[in-house]
Amino acid sequence: MRRLIYQKTNRSIINITLRMASSNRSNRSNSFGTNDIDPIYEATVQSIKTLSPTIKQFYLSINDPLKTFHFQPGMFLDFYFPSSITSIITGFSICNSPIDYSETGLIELAIKETDYPPTKYMFHQCKTNEKLSIKPGGNFTYHSSLTNNDSILLICAGIGANPIVSILRHIRDLYEIKNSSSTPYRVQFLYTASTKDDLVFRPSIDLSCQQMIKDNVLRTNYFVTRDINDDIKINNRRINITDLQQATEWLEKPVTTYLCGPSSFIDWTETILKNLHVKNIFYEKWW
Repeated sequence: MRRLIYQKTNRSIINITLRMASSNRSNRSNSFGTNDIDPIYEATVQSIKTLSPTIKQFYLSINDPLKTFHFQPGMFLDFYFPSSITSIITGFSICNSPIDYSETGLIELAIKETDYPPTKYMFHQCKTNEKLSIKPGGNFTYHSSLTNNDSILLICAGIGANPIVSILRHIRDLYEIKNSSSTPYRVQFLYTASTKDDLVFRPSIDLSCQQMIKDNVLRTNYFVTRDINDDIKINNRRINITDLQQATEWLEKPVTTYLCGPSSFIDWTETILKNLHVKNIFYEKWW
């Protein structure tokens, strides 16, 4: 079951979302983080691409003649499958930015293979041109009004990269259109996965965010926890306390953190960030 909890302390606001990732039991019977009065849209699978042995990329077009479909960076799509497939309503986080959607008319998803029935169906049986019923939702979203040109720390583990990448791409879009009132002072992006192959967003981020990196507005740091690789730009270890401390020092201004990944990863990272006096912490946690 997903639950949304807001916890307020003197120095942080913590947004907790729990999402089941790989169980055979139904996680819920109703939508979560979506508005019941909002419509369910028909989406068409335009393309499916294998990004790694365990991750596939999906591009969906939305049947939206009235132009009412919209989302914020960090949100997910709830999927409503026919009962012949599964009765479970499940959410898959959106990877692209709202501006990218407005320009391309496509929603990007990255789905990791698991035994969870909706995920198993999408990974193994879903085909191009297939029609799906979806609704955007979620409370884990980027809050540009909270930054006031402060700095942003983005941290993600595994497929938890999806909403974080959406947020990073949104910030890049703001930077490119020179929206100074909503652009952070600096951005640090920490991305960890089991294998180099599972760092599926790394090539697109390094390419599309070149200008931000060149202008010393963005720093990226990649980690692989199981494979040993020969890429000097990837750390062969887990994110540690020094990484977080160095990130907050480079960011300089008050820091707002967006964090997504497994429960134990979130708990450990949150504890360290609180000790580093991080201003705001928002996270989406799954298990």
